[in-house]
Amino acid sequence: MTRGIGGFDLASGIPAVGTAVAGALTQLGDAWFLVVAAGALFVLGRRRRSVTAAPRRDATFLLALVVVAYAVTTVLKYAFGLPRPPGAGTTTPPSWVPALVHGVYESFVTADSYGFPSGHAVTTTVFYGGAAVVLDVWTRTRRLVAAGTVVVLVATSRVVLGVHYVVDVVAGVGVGVVVLAATLWLTDRSPTRALALSAGLAALSFAVSGSYEAGLGFVATVAGLVAWVAVGRSASPRTRAEQ
Repeated sequence: MTRGIGGFDLASGIPAVGTAVAGALTQLGDAWFLVVAAGALFVLGRRRRSVTAAPRRDATFLLALVVVAYAVTTVLKYAFGLPRPPGAGTTTPPSWVPALVHGVYESFVTADSYGFPSGHAVTTTVFYGGAAVVLDVWTRTRRLVAAGTVVVLVATSRVVLGVHYVVDVVAGVGVGVVVLAATLWLTDRSPTRALALSAGLAALSFAVSGSYEAGLGFVATVAGLVAWVAVGRSASPRTRAEQ
């Protein structure tokens, strides 16, 4: 079975500027960016109640979603064991990129490990789809349209960069929809349940892959679960509604 569908041919014809733009867009679905976004909601959401009525609860739930999506992706990648397109892990920075940031540029536009399904597509679908569900800004329809737009941009950037085939990102979006729906159903948007689920899945992904990131995800979610339960028990009546 072939997975090409012209994805690598498309990537090879993109000019250097297009590759750089795609590398910037793809960060919208990178784990570091999503963790920072959830943290910003945790801190700044308390000042802007128009964004969410319970910033601590929603930010913690979204953070758990990131770990759930990453863990599921890791398990699936190792289960299928399918490679990325040729050259996905190498690049030559263009001359206008300063030598000082060559490492950053390379991390933005390359990828290693297995390629199916696309982790960025899965995680972006889960995180932004989850944000569309829990946040209060705009209308539900506008939030879903915004989330869908980001998912399309990130998924397209992965193909443009030549680090995924088209089928990888299409499957990733599909997996993301299923993971999000299942997580919402299993947890009922409860941060405690979501953190417990993410800890279990992170432990499974570590057992499967043995990767440092999976182990870190497990430790972080267990610590987050303990901290969240402690905060919930000690919260004042005014803030308990956020738990």
